Amino acid sequence: MGAQTGCPCREHYSGKVSRSDEWGRRSVLPNRRQCKTLLPSVAFGYQRALLSKVMINEQVRLDGLLFSSDTQVLGVMNQILDNFAIKTEVCGELDSALDAVTHRRLDAVIVDWNGVHDPNRVVRAARKSSPNSNSTIVAMVDQSSEAFALLAGANFMIHKPMDLDHARRCMRAAYGTMLQNRRRAARVPVDLPGVVRVVGGARFEARISDISIGGVALHSEELLQVDQKVTALFTLPGTRGLIYLSGVIVNADGKGRAGVRFSFIPDEDLTLLQTWLASELNKLENAEMPVGDVPDPVH
Repeated sequence: MGAQTGCPCREHYSGKVSRSDEWGRRSVLPNRRQCKTLLPSVAFGYQRALLSKVMINEQVRLDGLLFSSDTQVLGVMNQILDNFAIKTEVCGELDSALDAVTHRRLDAVIVDWNGVHDPNRVVRAARKSSPNSNSTIVAMVDQSSEAFALLAGANFMIHKPMDLDHARRCMRAAYGTMLQNRRRAARVPVDLPGVVRVVGGARFEARISDISIGGVALHSEELLQVDQKVTALFTLPGTRGLIYLSGVIVNADGKGRAGVRFSFIPDEDLTLLQTWLASELNKLENAEMPVGDVPDPVH
């Protein structure tokens, strides 16, 4: 996946969902364009599950941000990112880059130290944000900016003027670090329709963008507030059944993005979530690293 400008499109979900108790009768009427199976069951527990391993050969999707407005840099990086499963958004403006590293989960933050305004601020913001404190930072530098990138916390450096082979070797090394970080985080990016209900309030449609054993990230037109209690229904890809959870909003950006920490998931739903996460995380264990020599990371 090469670099892409702008935000990825979100499909509108028109499926209707209901469940027993506050949700009513348990049933699902999914949109035929989006679902061929019934919505799956979701669950949670505070204990970290022992995840079983299942052999899966699909490519792992990682998420990245490329902060640069240099056409030569963009051209070279686009060629490289085409060879990796890194879905990368290009930002040329400081405000949009700061918003991304503060509120979106990113496996890689790639910063052109000479081609943008205030790159150090973007890296600092990433390191301070809860979603990206451990993201892999790749800096594109020259002799005058190398020390600044190192002090800011860059993990890898690509030297300018950029050489395609050197940049590709550096990204191979960075890719390995991204996979390691993703395994430790035990989170999986998704794009799933769901239905959310604020306890004592409205019910609305949302997109689930990230799932872990302890919570989910979601996007919606409803502006959620920290500490609000919610319940949600959604499905896991390739499974059958409804997933129900209750939780609390632990972060919100005031623009529709929010993080939910689970407080309860039925046992059967928790088992399904653990099994699904195991198979998804196993893709990381079996992801093929590009061959070739790689440089050592910066310490």
